[in-house]
Amino acid sequence: MNRRQFLRASTLAAGSALAASVAAKAPVYALNLNQSPSELKMGLFAGSDAEQTKKTVEPFRAYMEKTLGIPVTLQTGTSYSAVIEAMRNKFVDAMEVGPFSHVLASSQMKVDPLSLGIYPRVPRGGTAVYNPKESPFYYSVIVTRKGSGINTVADLKGKKFSFVDPASTSGHLMPRTALLKAGLDPAKDMEVIFAGTHPSAVIAIANSKVDAGATFEQNLIDMTNNGQIDGCVFADGINRRRTQAEINLRLNACKEGQLAIIQYSDPIPNTPFSVRDELPAQFKAAMKDATLKVREDAGLVAAYRQWYVDPVKEYPTLKLKNVDSFYNGLRDAARLLKLDLSKF
Repeated sequence: MNRRQFLRASTLAAGSALAASVAAKAPVYALNLNQSPSELKMGLFAGSDAEQTKKTVEPFRAYMEKTLGIPVTLQTGTSYSAVIEAMRNKFVDAMEVGPFSHVLASSQMKVDPLSLGIYPRVPRGGTAVYNPKESPFYYSVIVTRKGSGINTVADLKGKKFSFVDPASTSGHLMPRTALLKAGLDPAKDMEVIFAGTHPSAVIAIANSKVDAGATFEQNLIDMTNNGQIDGCVFADGINRRRTQAEINLRLNACKEGQLAIIQYSDPIPNTPFSVRDELPAQFKAAMKDATLKVREDAGLVAAYRQWYVDPVKEYPTLKLKNVDSFYNGLRDAARLLKLDLSKF
Protein backbone atom coordinates (compact mmCIF):
# COMPACT_ATOMS: atom_id res chain seq x y z
CA MET A 1 0.00 0.00 0.00
CA ASN A 2 2.59 2.59 0.96
CA ARG A 3 6.06 2.66 -0.49
CA ARG A 4 7.59 0.65 2.35
CA GLN A 5 5.06 -2.12 1.98
CA PHE A 6 5.19 -2.12 -1.83
CA LEU A 7 8.93 -2.78 -1.88
CA ARG A 8 8.69 -5.90 0.25
CA ALA A 9 8.19 -9.32 -1.25
CA SER A 10 4.83 -10.77 -0.22
CA THR A 11 3.66 -14.33 0.18
CA LEU A 12 1.41 -14.34 -2.87
CA ALA A 13 -0.05 -17.77 -2.34
CA ALA A 14 -1.20 -16.75 1.12
CA GLY A 15 -2.62 -13.56 -0.34
CA SER A 16 -4.61 -15.46 -2.97
CA ALA A 17 -6.01 -17.83 -0.39
CA LEU A 18 -6.95 -14.95 1.83
CA ALA A 19 -8.66 -13.12 -1.03
CA ALA A 20 -10.78 -16.19 -1.70
CA SER A 21 -11.67 -16.42 1.98
CA VAL A 22 -12.61 -12.75 2.17
CA ALA A 23 -14.69 -12.99 -1.00
CA ALA A 24 -16.91 -15.57 0.66
CA LYS A 25 -17.95 -13.15 3.39
CA ALA A 26 -20.94 -10.81 3.24
CA PRO A 27 -20.38 -7.04 3.37
CA VAL A 28 -20.08 -5.69 6.91
CA TYR A 29 -21.42 -2.23 6.11
CA ALA A 30 -24.79 -1.42 4.60
CA LEU A 31 -23.75 1.81 2.92
CA ASN A 32 -26.21 4.25 1.43
CA LEU A 33 -25.15 4.00 -2.21
CA ASN A 34 -27.02 7.19 -3.01
CA GLN A 35 -24.50 9.02 -0.83
CA SER A 36 -21.42 6.84 -1.15
CA PRO A 37 -19.26 6.09 -4.22
CA SER A 38 -20.21 3.02 -6.22
CA GLU A 39 -16.50 2.13 -6.39
CA LEU A 40 -13.44 2.82 -4.24
CA LYS A 41 -10.33 3.64 -6.30
CA MET A 42 -7.07 3.33 -4.37
CA GLY A 43 -3.90 5.05 -5.59
CA LEU A 44 -0.56 3.31 -5.14
CA PHE A 45 3.06 4.27 -5.74
CA ALA A 46 4.23 1.43 -7.99
CA GLY A 47 7.96 1.55 -7.30
CA SER A 48 9.74 -0.28 -10.08
CA ASP A 49 7.10 -3.01 -10.55
CA ALA A 50 3.42 -2.08 -10.87
CA GLU A 51 2.20 -5.68 -11.06
CA GLN A 52 4.13 -6.73 -7.96
CA THR A 53 2.75 -3.71 -6.14
CA LYS A 54 -0.81 -4.77 -6.97
CA LYS A 55 -0.13 -8.36 -5.90
CA THR A 56 1.28 -7.13 -2.59
CA VAL A 57 -1.83 -5.07 -1.88
CA GLU A 58 -4.34 -7.63 -3.22
CA PRO A 59 -5.18 -9.14 0.21
CA PHE A 60 -6.11 -5.69 1.51
CA ARG A 61 -7.99 -4.78 -1.68
CA ALA A 62 -10.10 -7.94 -1.45
CA TYR A 63 -10.76 -7.35 2.25
CA MET A 64 -11.89 -3.76 1.68
CA GLU A 65 -14.08 -4.76 -1.27
CA LYS A 66 -16.05 -7.35 0.67
CA THR A 67 -16.09 -5.34 3.89
CA LEU A 68 -17.46 -2.20 2.23
CA GLY A 69 -19.62 -4.11 -0.23
CA ILE A 70 -18.50 -2.16 -3.31
CA PRO A 71 -15.81 -2.78 -5.95
CA VAL A 72 -12.32 -1.67 -4.95
CA THR A 73 -9.79 -1.08 -7.72
CA LEU A 74 -6.07 -0.31 -7.64
CA GLN A 75 -4.44 2.46 -9.67
CA THR A 76 -0.65 2.81 -9.78
CA GLY A 77 1.56 5.84 -10.34
CA THR A 78 5.22 5.96 -11.31
CA SER A 79 5.99 8.61 -8.67
CA TYR A 80 4.51 9.86 -5.42
CA SER A 81 3.56 13.12 -7.13
CA ALA A 82 1.68 11.22 -9.84
CA VAL A 83 -0.53 9.54 -7.24
CA ILE A 84 -1.14 12.87 -5.49
CA GLU A 85 -2.12 14.43 -8.81
CA ALA A 86 -4.51 11.55 -9.47
CA MET A 87 -6.25 12.21 -6.16
CA ARG A 88 -6.32 15.96 -6.76
CA ASN A 89 -8.11 15.30 -10.05
CA LYS A 90 -10.43 12.76 -8.38
CA PHE A 91 -9.10 9.81 -10.37
CA VAL A 92 -8.52 8.02 -7.05
CA ASP A 93 -10.35 8.25 -3.72
CA ALA A 94 -7.71 6.91 -1.32
CA MET A 95 -3.94 6.58 -1.21
CA GLU A 96 -0.90 5.63 0.84
CA VAL A 97 2.15 7.38 -0.57
CA GLY A 98 4.38 8.23 2.37
CA PRO A 99 4.35 10.81 5.17
CA PHE A 100 5.88 13.73 3.28
CA SER A 101 3.72 12.97 0.28
CA HIS A 102 0.73 13.30 2.60
CA VAL A 103 2.05 16.74 3.59
CA LEU A 104 2.40 17.62 -0.10
CA ALA A 105 -1.12 16.40 -0.84
CA SER A 106 -2.63 18.32 2.08
CA SER A 107 -0.96 21.51 0.81
CA GLN A 108 -2.77 21.12 -2.53
CA MET A 109 -6.21 19.84 -1.52
CA LYS A 110 -8.29 18.73 1.43
CA VAL A 111 -7.15 15.26 2.45
CA ASP A 112 -8.47 13.24 5.39
CA PRO A 113 -5.97 10.77 6.93
CA LEU A 114 -8.14 8.11 8.53
CA SER A 115 -5.61 5.79 10.11
CA LEU A 116 -1.92 4.98 10.28
CA GLY A 117 -0.13 1.95 8.83
CA ILE A 118 1.94 -0.30 11.10
CA TYR A 119 4.62 -2.49 9.50
CA PRO A 120 5.94 -5.31 11.71
CA ARG A 121 9.48 -6.52 11.37
CA VAL A 122 9.20 -10.08 10.12
CA PRO A 123 12.24 -12.41 10.19
CA ARG A 124 13.11 -14.02 6.88
CA GLY A 125 10.79 -16.97 6.40
CA GLY A 126 8.64 -15.80 9.32
CA THR A 127 4.99 -14.80 9.55
CA ALA A 128 3.65 -11.37 10.37
CA VAL A 129 1.50 -11.32 13.51
CA TYR A 130 -0.29 -8.48 15.25
CA ASN A 131 1.77 -6.91 18.02
CA PRO A 132 0.38 -3.83 19.80
CA LYS A 133 3.92 -2.81 20.77
CA GLU A 134 5.00 -2.09 17.17
CA SER A 135 6.08 1.50 16.69
CA PRO A 136 4.15 4.16 14.72
CA PHE A 137 7.51 5.58 13.63
CA TYR A 138 10.29 4.56 11.29
CA TYR A 139 13.73 5.90 10.41
CA SER A 140 15.66 7.16 7.43
CA VAL A 141 19.29 6.11 7.29
CA ILE A 142 22.33 7.30 5.39
CA VAL A 143 24.32 4.37 4.03
CA THR A 144 27.77 3.87 2.55
CA ARG A 145 30.17 1.03 1.71
CA LYS A 146 32.58 0.02 4.46
CA GLY A 147 36.01 1.07 3.26
CA SER A 148 34.78 4.03 1.22
CA GLY A 149 36.50 6.44 3.57
CA ILE A 150 33.13 7.77 4.69
CA ASN A 151 32.53 7.32 8.40
CA THR A 152 30.44 10.38 9.25
CA VAL A 153 28.11 12.77 7.43
CA ALA A 154 30.94 15.33 7.31
CA ASP A 155 32.89 12.93 5.07
CA LEU A 156 30.21 13.23 2.37
CA LYS A 157 31.45 16.60 1.14
CA GLY A 158 32.40 16.33 -2.53
CA LYS A 159 30.91 12.83 -2.80
CA LYS A 160 28.21 11.41 -5.07
CA PHE A 161 24.96 10.72 -3.23
CA SER A 162 21.71 8.95 -4.17
CA PHE A 163 18.38 10.26 -2.92
CA VAL A 164 15.19 8.38 -3.88
CA ASP A 165 12.48 10.75 -5.10
CA PRO A 166 11.97 14.47 -4.42
CA ALA A 167 8.71 13.66 -2.59
CA SER A 168 10.15 10.80 -0.53
CA THR A 169 10.23 11.35 3.23
CA SER A 170 12.98 8.91 4.19
CA GLY A 171 14.65 9.04 0.78
CA HIS A 172 14.95 12.83 0.52
CA LEU A 173 13.31 15.17 3.04
CA MET A 174 14.78 13.72 6.24
CA PRO A 175 18.29 12.91 4.96
CA ARG A 176 18.47 16.32 3.27
CA THR A 177 17.53 17.90 6.60
CA ALA A 178 20.26 15.89 8.35
CA LEU A 179 22.85 16.98 5.80
CA LEU A 180 21.95 20.65 6.16
CA LYS A 181 22.09 20.40 9.95
CA ALA A 182 25.57 18.93 9.56
CA GLY A 183 26.63 21.94 7.49
CA LEU A 184 26.42 20.31 4.06
CA ASP A 185 24.27 21.73 1.28
CA PRO A 186 23.55 18.82 -1.11
CA ALA A 187 23.02 21.25 -3.99
CA LYS A 188 26.47 22.81 -3.54
CA ASP A 189 28.65 20.38 -1.62
CA MET A 190 27.72 17.05 -3.20
CA GLU A 191 26.87 15.46 -6.54
CA VAL A 192 23.27 14.32 -6.13
CA ILE A 193 21.09 11.91 -8.13
CA PHE A 194 17.49 10.74 -7.64
CA ALA A 195 17.41 6.97 -8.11
CA GLY A 196 13.60 6.77 -8.36
CA THR A 197 12.98 3.94 -5.88
CA HIS A 198 14.44 2.86 -2.55
CA PRO A 199 15.97 -0.38 -3.88
CA SER A 200 17.53 1.52 -6.79
CA ALA A 201 19.12 4.02 -4.40
CA VAL A 202 20.69 1.20 -2.38
CA ILE A 203 21.82 -0.77 -5.44
CA ALA A 204 23.57 2.36 -6.69
CA ILE A 205 25.65 2.36 -3.50
CA ALA A 206 26.36 -1.37 -3.69
CA ASN A 207 27.48 -1.07 -7.34
CA SER A 208 29.73 1.93 -6.58
CA LYS A 209 27.67 4.21 -8.81
CA VAL A 210 27.50 6.58 -5.84
CA ASP A 211 29.49 6.88 -2.62
CA ALA A 212 26.53 6.96 -0.27
CA GLY A 213 22.76 7.33 -0.25
CA ALA A 214 19.55 7.38 1.74
CA THR A 215 16.71 4.94 2.31
CA PHE A 216 14.50 3.77 5.17
CA GLU A 217 16.09 1.31 7.54
CA GLN A 218 13.66 -1.56 6.91
CA ASN A 219 14.42 -1.45 3.18
CA LEU A 220 18.11 -1.96 3.95
CA ILE A 221 17.24 -4.86 6.25
CA ASP A 222 14.87 -6.45 3.72
CA MET A 223 17.37 -6.17 0.86
CA THR A 224 20.04 -7.73 3.09
CA ASN A 225 17.76 -10.59 4.16
CA ASN A 226 16.67 -11.20 0.55
CA GLY A 227 20.27 -11.47 -0.60
CA GLN A 228 20.03 -8.42 -2.87
CA ILE A 229 22.92 -6.68 -1.11
CA ASP A 230 25.63 -7.48 1.41
CA GLY A 231 24.36 -5.32 4.23
CA CYS A 232 25.75 -4.87 7.72
CA VAL A 233 22.61 -4.08 9.73
CA PHE A 234 21.75 -4.21 13.41
CA ALA A 235 20.75 -7.77 14.23
CA ASP A 236 18.46 -7.10 17.20
CA GLY A 237 15.52 -6.09 15.01
CA ILE A 238 14.56 -3.22 17.33
CA ASN A 239 12.98 -0.24 15.59
CA ARG A 240 14.73 2.65 17.34
CA ARG A 241 17.19 5.42 16.69
CA ARG A 242 20.78 4.41 17.43
CA THR A 243 23.31 6.53 19.24
CA GLN A 244 26.43 7.62 17.38
CA ALA A 245 28.46 5.31 19.61
CA GLU A 246 26.28 2.34 18.56
CA ILE A 247 26.59 3.32 14.89
CA ASN A 248 30.38 3.58 15.13
CA LEU A 249 30.66 0.25 16.94
CA ARG A 250 28.59 -1.50 14.28
CA LEU A 251 30.45 0.19 11.43
CA ASN A 252 33.80 -0.93 12.83
CA ALA A 253 32.53 -4.52 12.99
CA CYS A 254 31.42 -4.54 9.34
CA LYS A 255 33.47 -6.21 6.61
CA GLU A 256 35.05 -4.25 3.79
CA GLY A 257 32.55 -3.59 1.02
CA GLN A 258 29.47 -4.19 3.14
CA LEU A 259 26.76 -1.54 3.18
CA ALA A 260 26.62 0.13 6.58
CA ILE A 261 24.65 2.89 8.28
CA ILE A 262 26.44 6.08 9.29
CA GLN A 263 23.44 8.11 10.49
CA TYR A 264 19.81 7.79 11.61
CA SER A 265 17.13 10.42 11.17
CA ASP A 266 14.71 11.69 13.77
CA PRO A 267 11.61 9.46 14.09
CA ILE A 268 9.30 9.67 11.04
CA PRO A 269 5.55 9.07 11.46
CA ASN A 270 4.33 6.07 9.49
CA THR A 271 2.25 6.53 6.35
CA PRO A 272 -1.46 7.37 6.72
CA PHE A 273 -4.36 5.83 4.85
CA SER A 274 -5.68 9.07 3.34
CA VAL A 275 -8.87 9.78 1.43
CA ARG A 276 -10.45 12.73 -0.37
CA ASP A 277 -11.98 14.94 2.30
CA GLU A 278 -15.22 15.56 0.37
CA LEU A 279 -16.23 11.90 0.44
CA PRO A 280 -19.41 11.28 2.49
CA ALA A 281 -18.83 11.13 6.25
CA GLN A 282 -20.57 7.74 6.53
CA PHE A 283 -18.32 6.29 3.87
CA LYS A 284 -15.16 7.68 5.48
CA ALA A 285 -16.23 6.29 8.85
CA ALA A 286 -16.78 2.86 7.29
CA MET A 287 -13.35 2.93 5.64
CA LYS A 288 -11.65 3.98 8.86
CA ASP A 289 -13.37 1.25 10.86
CA ALA A 290 -12.48 -1.33 8.20
CA THR A 291 -8.79 -0.40 8.28
CA LEU A 292 -8.69 -0.50 12.07
CA LYS A 293 -10.15 -4.03 12.06
CA VAL A 294 -7.43 -5.47 9.80
CA ARG A 295 -5.51 -6.47 12.93
CA GLU A 296 -8.37 -8.76 14.00
CA ASP A 297 -7.81 -11.09 11.02
CA ALA A 298 -4.62 -13.07 11.59
CA GLY A 299 -4.67 -14.41 8.04
CA LEU A 300 -4.93 -10.93 6.58
CA VAL A 301 -2.10 -9.63 8.77
CA ALA A 302 0.08 -12.57 7.71
CA ALA A 303 -0.61 -12.01 4.01
CA TYR A 304 -0.57 -8.20 3.95
CA ARG A 305 2.16 -7.73 6.59
CA GLN A 306 0.49 -4.59 7.80
CA TRP A 307 -2.36 -3.30 9.95
CA TYR A 308 -3.68 0.12 10.93
CA VAL A 309 -4.07 2.17 14.11
CA ASP A 310 -5.68 5.41 15.22
CA PRO A 311 -2.69 7.29 16.68
CA VAL A 312 -4.93 9.84 18.41
CA LYS A 313 -6.61 7.17 20.57
CA GLU A 314 -3.93 4.49 20.71
CA TYR A 315 -0.89 6.68 21.46
CA PRO A 316 -2.25 9.23 23.96
CA THR A 317 1.25 10.35 25.02
CA LEU A 318 1.63 11.93 21.56
CA LYS A 319 -1.21 14.32 22.47
CA LEU A 320 -2.44 14.57 18.90
CA LYS A 321 -5.38 16.78 18.01
CA ASN A 322 -6.12 14.59 14.99
CA VAL A 323 -4.28 12.19 12.69
CA ASP A 324 -3.14 15.00 10.39
CA SER A 325 -1.38 16.79 13.27
CA PHE A 326 1.00 13.81 13.52
CA TYR A 327 2.72 15.23 10.41
CA ASN A 328 3.30 18.77 11.68
CA GLY A 329 6.93 17.91 12.38
CA LEU A 330 7.41 17.17 8.69
CA ARG A 331 5.77 20.47 7.81
CA ASP A 332 8.28 22.17 10.12
CA ALA A 333 11.13 20.33 8.35
CA ALA A 334 9.80 21.49 4.97
CA ARG A 335 9.80 25.08 6.22
CA LEU A 336 13.34 24.66 7.56
CA LEU A 337 14.42 23.47 4.12
CA LYS A 338 12.51 26.38 2.52
CA LEU A 339 10.78 23.89 0.24
CA ASP A 340 8.22 25.17 -2.22
CA LEU A 341 5.65 22.40 -1.94
CA SER A 342 3.97 23.53 -5.18
CA LYS A 343 7.03 22.43 -7.16
CA PHE A 344 6.95 18.76 -6.15
